[in-house]
Amino acid sequence: MGNKSFKFPSRLSNSSSHSLSFLKLFIPPLIIFLIHQYIHSGPFYPLSCQLFHLNCPKASNTLSGFVDSEFSEIKNIFIKNIESGSEIGASVTIYYNGKVIADLTGGIADLNTGKVYDKDTLQLVFSSTKVLSSLVVAKFVEKGILNYDEKISTYWPEFAQGNKENVTLGHLMTHSAGVGWFDNYLTNTNDLLDLDSFSKILESQPHNFGGIPTRSYHACTRGYYLNEIIRRVDSKHRTIGQIVKEEIMPTYDIEFYYTTPEDLYKSRVAQIYSYPIPRLLTKLLLPEWLIINPVHRLFHNMFDSNTPTYKTLVSSCPNQAQPQDWNKLDMLKVEGPSYSGVTNSRSMAKLAAIMANNGRPLPENEDVEPTLLNNDALKKFLERDSSESDISILEDITMSKGGIGFFRFEGIDDYEFLGWGGSGGSLFLWNVELKIGFAYCMNAFHTALLGDERGLAMLKETVKTALRLKQTSEK
Repeated sequence: MGNKSFKFPSRLSNSSSHSLSFLKLFIPPLIIFLIHQYIHSGPFYPLSCQLFHLNCPKASNTLSGFVDSEFSEIKNIFIKNIESGSEIGASVTIYYNGKVIADLTGGIADLNTGKVYDKDTLQLVFSSTKVLSSLVVAKFVEKGILNYDEKISTYWPEFAQGNKENVTLGHLMTHSAGVGWFDNYLTNTNDLLDLDSFSKILESQPHNFGGIPTRSYHACTRGYYLNEIIRRVDSKHRTIGQIVKEEIMPTYDIEFYYTTPEDLYKSRVAQIYSYPIPRLLTKLLLPEWLIINPVHRLFHNMFDSNTPTYKTLVSSCPNQAQPQDWNKLDMLKVEGPSYSGVTNSRSMAKLAAIMANNGRPLPENEDVEPTLLNNDALKKFLERDSSESDISILEDITMSKGGIGFFRFEGIDDYEFLGWGGSGGSLFLWNVELKIGFAYCMNAFHTALLGDERGLAMLKETVKTALRLKQTSEK
């Protein structure tokens, strides 16, 4: 090139100009195509799958378990959940007429290690824990140690301060006790480790509504208060989690940990994956009519610190944690009887099936397992409380005196299911009329309030098939 310096041409050649023109035509449609691919693909697909259909999950690589031939469509739904990108790892177990008709696991428990979600995987199920905690309380009612209509101050005199003197155990079970949130934040999980010290915080908290019973979900706090009541009336001064470990788990051959041992945390507990932020923001910001599955309206209130929703679901739970924060052992080692249960679908489904059998052991276990609740205790446990609008979760929910919900789901609303669900999607439900015990848990965190189409689609299929079988047997 000698001494001549290089200069860009003053204008592009015809071929370069044609290339730019082509790019101007090509890039906008490409961007629109990629946005379309992203929006209409599964929320938990790898990005390569969302945009280019590469490295998409195949359920066949991880699927294990069985489904009764009459209920085979449940397996197809479970596979679709994984392969559509709605799921990362999950399990479902279903009882019908006292027998397991489906027990499936599949997907990935830990994306970093590639560990498969299998029969040994344990899962944090958040508020599905409330069902078992309610059953533990019901056992104390059965023994005559507790009474739903009795004032809490009878068992715990110091509780009466701050306009709480008339609050009953039944108010607490039905989320009407006025202690759904704390006036001061729980700064970290260490606040919960010293139960004697923590009891001082609990009892000094004033009634949220000046003593007036008001339905406002006690997301995390119900378990804290129940734990203190149980510690005071139990002859050994145990927590709910300790009672479950010593009495429920070995008696009914299940796993349900309220505090997670470190060895189990490292070897068996699935990681939790939050709903992708870009998708969540889209759901929050766009009009509902543009969104296929809009978020529940309570999610909007979770960003306003002045709302009961925020005070209940954020500021009064440990560390104001987000879903992914629960992957830390520090979060799982602290007992919270409203949210800390680490279990699997088989354990929840077995308990649900026993409740669908009116508290009696399943036929195959009649000689080795005791009745979970006798008839009198079951009647008290299932006594309906009023159906009220909850000011925190913005839903009308009919509660039982014993602390579970009565639910009718769209498409199967002729049949009432009892139980509860956990944040993110887990379900712990039963129906006495059809003798169905249903449990579902997963590690992909969705934004519905009580279950979502992943679990509910399998529940609906179960009911549909059960009705068909019932009609066939009656002919």
